[in-house]
Amino acid sequence: MGRFESDGLSLAFEDEGVGYPLFLMHGFAADSKSNWGLTGWIRALRRAGYRVIAADARGHGDSDKPTQAHAFAPENMGGDVLRLMDYLDIPEAVIFGYSMGGRNAAWLLATEERRFTAVVLGGVGETLLRAGGDAGAESPAAHSMVPIYETVTRTGDTTAALSACALGSFPCLEAGLFANVCTPSLVVAGSRDTVAGSPYPLADAIPGARAVVVPGRSHLSVLTDSYFKGAVIGFLGDRW
Repeated sequence: MGRFESDGLSLAFEDEGVGYPLFLMHGFAADSKSNWGLTGWIRALRRAGYRVIAADARGHGDSDKPTQAHAFAPENMGGDVLRLMDYLDIPEAVIFGYSMGGRNAAWLLATEERRFTAVVLGGVGETLLRAGGDAGAESPAAHSMVPIYETVTRTGDTTAALSACALGSFPCLEAGLFANVCTPSLVVAGSRDTVAGSPYPLADAIPGARAVVVPGRSHLSVLTDSYFKGAVIGFLGDRW
């Protein structure tokens, strides 16, 4: 496992295989090994001919763990990916995010799409989009973490970073942010995923995006599903 400096933090990453670079962004309270390695994704993507780069997000795994909520804003977590790309001298790549990683990948798609030639958003859907109120409004998931965050930051518990992450990294996005996106995009969620909701509204907001529903799968069980892997690799295969 390698390390690089990003915004004053030391972050851990894996870099495996050869071929076109593909960056993976894992979900909340996971890390690159549990989200991507143990579920077979790294192996499958390497077999498909990709160089797979998977970092432990700030606050997770072997990476540094700040406890300030603003440290986990999309521009900071998404910025870590851009800084890792620069560190590895990779001007453009595919990006694949799941759940929290999917939210941050969506932010990158909306704001930095010139760096990405294809984007896969897994475990996200209609709940990512702002239904009303101010842009950047926090999601219900973030709001529910407030009392936990206040408690663990007072006691110094090791879960403070995760609580701060839940507060800072789950804002809703305005559908209009994607209006001018041209990058090929795929949005995938399980049919029983109540965290993400339907992938169709999000795909509809991204010009030309495809939506896939994985039958019978929940937010977590979808990660090991062969249908999910086939949909992603098929989509990327169409491109490369």
